[in-house]
Amino acid sequence: MQEQLSLGKMILNLLQVEDETWGLYAFSRELLNRRILPDKKTEMIANAMVCGREYAQRIIREYGGTDVCTIAEKLKLKVEFQNTLMTGKRVLFARHTPPDKIEIMEEPVHQAVRFISEENPILVELFRQDGIMNTILGHEIFHFVEEQFEQEIYTRTEKILLWNFIGFKNYSTVRTLGEIGAMAFTRELNKLNYSPFILDVLLYFGYDSTGAGKIYRDVLGMSTGRCRETVEDY
Repeated sequence: MQEQLSLGKMILNLLQVEDETWGLYAFSRELLNRRILPDKKTEMIANAMVCGREYAQRIIREYGGTDVCTIAEKLKLKVEFQNTLMTGKRVLFARHTPPDKIEIMEEPVHQAVRFISEENPILVELFRQDGIMNTILGHEIFHFVEEQFEQEIYTRTEKILLWNFIGFKNYSTVRTLGEIGAMAFTRELNKLNYSPFILDVLLYFGYDSTGAGKIYRDVLGMSTGRCRETVEDY
C-alpha cells in the first residue's frame, strides 16, 4: 500500500511541476481526450495559456489594474460567497452562472489555510486566504470573459471534428481549453509564480485526502525529471 504524503510535501513537489504537465492533467479529465493527438494537445495547451495571458493583459489595460475584486465590480459581476456549494456528490469550489453570477465556496479555502498553517511557513505566505480567494475569483472572471468574446476567443473558437458523415460534419469545442485559459488568466492577474491548478489538490485535501493524493500522483505521473524524483525522497 502506497504511503500517503502530507499535504505540505505534496504542495512543495507540485510547485515544481511545469505548465505543460498541468495542461496534460487537465486534458486527462476531458471527455474528448482520446480524440486529440498528443502533438495537437501540446499545441492547444500552449495556445490556451497564451489566450489566458493575453485576455488578462487586455482586461488590465481596459480597467487600469490587476485587483480582481475591482475588476469584478467594474464588469458588474454579482459575486456571492457560499458556505457550501454541492452538485450531487461532487464538491464545487466555485462556479460562474451566465450571464453575470459568480459563486465562491468559502469552506474549502478556510480548511486549506488551516492545514497549510500546520505544515510549512513558506507555504503559509504563498497560500494566504485572500490570495486563494482572488485566484479563484480571477478564474471565474475568465469564464465570464469567454462568454463576452465567444465569437473570437481561442478557447471557444478552437474545435475538433467529432464525426463526418456523407459531407455532414459535427465539430465540438474542448471544455478543457477554457480551464487552462482560466488558470493562465488568473495567474497573470494575480502575479502568481506557480500554476493555479495546484488548488485542485490543496482545496480537495480537506474533503478527501486520498483523492487529493491520487490527483497528486496522476500529475507527477505525467511529468518527467526532477518532480518525479522529488517525491521519492519522502
